[in-house]
Amino acid sequence: LNDEFKLTAKELAAEIRRREERKDPRIKGLILSSPGNPTGAMLSPNELEELCKLCEDQNIQFLSDEIYHGITFGKEEATALKYSSNAVIINSFSKYYSMCGWRLGWMVIPEHLDRPINSLQQNMFISAPTISQRAAIRCWDADSIAELEGHLDRYRQCREVILRELADFPLFEDVRISPADGGLYIYCDVGARNVADGFGTVNMCKCLLEEEFVAFTPGIDFEDPHDTLGERRFRISYAGGLDTVTQAMARFKKFWPRWLEKVKSAR
Repeated sequence: LNDEFKLTAKELAAEIRRREERKDPRIKGLILSSPGNPTGAMLSPNELEELCKLCEDQNIQFLSDEIYHGITFGKEEATALKYSSNAVIINSFSKYYSMCGWRLGWMVIPEHLDRPINSLQQNMFISAPTISQRAAIRCWDADSIAELEGHLDRYRQCREVILRELADFPLFEDVRISPADGGLYIYCDVGARNVADGFGTVNMCKCLLEEEFVAFTPGIDFEDPHDTLGERRFRISYAGGLDTVTQAMARFKKFWPRWLEKVKSAR
């Protein structure tokens, strides 16, 4: 990923060259979420178009995960369907439509994948439950859209509170914060200076939960298990209410200096 927590055509091209030079197996497929989880990073329309073109030129099957579409904050979003007839588009009613748990989504697929995906569907689940389908139809009612836009406004307010509080945190200068252009999360990299052996973000999140009753998600759930980035990073969700987020950040602000003292003692 680049400094904005994005994978663009530039990073993909560099990885393709690296594999060619080392005689490693070529990349056959790419799954990319935009907006992303856990970073909230989002490709611009131009970046998405360039990525689609590179995938087609290199015969890489692109799976565009667009589940967080509709939950964006000021930047223009785009679908890979606009730039490629070979991409697989994945979307869901779980996020913007607030139907998490109903297990309902959809795909737009290229013609050459129609038969294999149909075979998988028939053998794995046949179809979504009727009650889920009937409920989803009501998502486009005017009163439903008004309710969902209210959810989006709440996410926006919670996101602003978290970013504002993090900007004012003491001793937080070395922490990299993801752009959070969309989705429901903010991702933080505390850097090598703010962790020690046995005192990474897994332990930090555990201590924060036990001492302040605030739940963050450690980066090991998202990073390559073969490197150490997971122990430097953590995710904050702003899907809860404004009062919850405000209280959580106040408690984290008290906790952070205590955590740094634990890290210092462990060095």
